[in-house]
Amino acid sequence: MKNFFTIAGVLLLILLLAAGGTAFWVAGQLSPVDETKTVEVDIAAGSSPRRISALLEESGVIRNGDIFYLYLRYTGEGSDFRAGTYLVETPIENRDLISLLKTGQGHTETVRVTIPEGLKVEEIAARLADAGLGDLEVFLDLATAGEFEYPFLSYPEDDRILYRLEGFLFPDTYEFRRDAGEREVLNRMLDRFSQVYNGEARARAVELGLSDLELVTMASIVEKEARVAAERPRIAGVFYNRMERSMAFQSCATIQYLFPEPKEKLYDSDLEIESPYNTYKYGGLPPGPIGAPGEASLEAALYPEEHNYLYFVAKKDGSHSFNETYEGHLEDKAINEAQ
Repeated sequence: MKNFFTIAGVLLLILLLAAGGTAFWVAGQLSPVDETKTVEVDIAAGSSPRRISALLEESGVIRNGDIFYLYLRYTGEGSDFRAGTYLVETPIENRDLISLLKTGQGHTETVRVTIPEGLKVEEIAARLADAGLGDLEVFLDLATAGEFEYPFLSYPEDDRILYRLEGFLFPDTYEFRRDAGEREVLNRMLDRFSQVYNGEARARAVELGLSDLELVTMASIVEKEARVAAERPRIAGVFYNRMERSMAFQSCATIQYLFPEPKEKLYDSDLEIESPYNTYKYGGLPPGPIGAPGEASLEAALYPEEHNYLYFVAKKDGSHSFNETYEGHLEDKAINEAQ
């Protein structure tokens, strides 16, 4: 009997210690972060307390989103958090963070702008300026000669490239502070690009024998040529096949890049324009990107479909006919024109 009480006492002590250890760990997870910084947090309308908790952890405002979410449920908070962009000073106590999100005290007026895939720097700058986020000429000056510390922008100077940021301003929907400066806006877009075109992607480009600039240039051509999402890797494969055989790309999209506004139809005279971007006159990739590729086109350029196609022609429904031979390509063109 004495042994029974001894064992029971030991077990009780272990349970108490375990409970105490768990409580200590939870308290640690709810304590403010150590780093002192200002964090911008975008809370979209309709975000649930769980999503907000995860976002706060991702932004480095709190230590553990799951524990913070449970804390919100325990305290009955979180249902009336306000959407918006917040500037949060860390470290911050939980009660102060909750108060800030309920009252909107850290909320700043924001501007939402959508940048579609394939836009050129000039078109992106115009959209940003039209949204009241800065001056068009300042945007263009920064895109030409601004200094930005990103590894994918470390390519050698090339006078043939008009805008150094061409192809690297990631297309997405953004919510900016209304008083954000031009440089802050562009940095945000470059940050987004670096999230998609990350270290793994850069390593894959090396495997393909391409620099970052060349890979993004390839992706930008795919972006402009593809109308059907599923065809992107196949179209990329065509250009890789042509490049491997030292064939001219003959991409109409690279010709369209030379005009302020895309032409409804290209003529034979357009294909004779003297420009390093004219892939009918010059073989291989043009000097730089011809627009901003989205994630799907970057993925297609990184992982092209393996096949033997060398030609493709657009059909009326936006898809393409692909062929391995020039003779077959001419037949495809005749069929499509007859439809």
